[in-house]
Amino acid sequence: MLKAVSHLTDEELLATRQLIRVCQAHDKTYRDPYLSSMLNFDPDMPAFFLYYEGQKLFGLLTVYADDENAELAILVHPDYRRKGIARQLFTRFQEETKSYPIASITFQTERVFLEKNPKLIGHWNLVEDTETETWLGRDRQPYDFEIRSDVHVQLADNSHQGAIAQIHFEAFAEPSETSEVSQRYIKEALKDPNSLLYVLFKDNQLVACCTVDLSSDMNYLYGLAVAEDFRGQGLGTYLVQNLVNDLIDKNTKTFQIAVNDDNRGAKHLYEKIGFTKQTEVVYLDSPK
Repeated sequence: MLKAVSHLTDEELLATRQLIRVCQAHDKTYRDPYLSSMLNFDPDMPAFFLYYEGQKLFGLLTVYADDENAELAILVHPDYRRKGIARQLFTRFQEETKSYPIASITFQTERVFLEKNPKLIGHWNLVEDTETETWLGRDRQPYDFEIRSDVHVQLADNSHQGAIAQIHFEAFAEPSETSEVSQRYIKEALKDPNSLLYVLFKDNQLVACCTVDLSSDMNYLYGLAVAEDFRGQGLGTYLVQNLVNDLIDKNTKTFQIAVNDDNRGAKHLYEKIGFTKQTEVVYLDSPK
């Protein structure tokens, strides 16, 4: 049975996480696909495609589309590969989303998986993108750092939404993008029970932010940004150190963060504060 849904039930979420862990253990991969549709340009668009045999889940396709460029991840149980399940999932995705304004499709995978499956790119007629990401992890060792009197870190609330969205937009928006995507990111992060949004104030001005996704087995940090006029002052480091120590008190998870490989400054910052490489994420583009 193959089904398409826009939101995962608790039962489906449990099954997808179990499948992800089996695939990661077999493939030596680390990246968790995003299991929510709240950031998609249409949250009601089918975003999860599930392949069952009997009551057991053996295949999963996820769709992340905060704009019209969709990013897909496909996972198939190691014992059920080379049976056409991935192709069935992708075909169903094409059928279910043909009425939506999707401009391009990119597949997400990891370098270690491609090295074990060298024929995948040719078999699917894909082209490897030049953009890659490094995912880094860190244990639960708390930071020992000096408290600054001119800076404080706290959890954000709705009154901070506009200021955070502006910082996020300046840091991450593509040249052709409007601020709408950044505003949606911040709005959803603030109301999502599986997210914590930390902000940093310097001299009572909000100048940095970072969101933590709590939905997986790790505390996943993303959207770390510092206002342009305040960069180079160690504020990003100070924010990460504070939130890591806070989360050590809040839960028992380790930490994970991703960085574009062309962002050498950020990558160096994370390595300097104890994050080490887990995997390289690769993007494979599909012909239009």
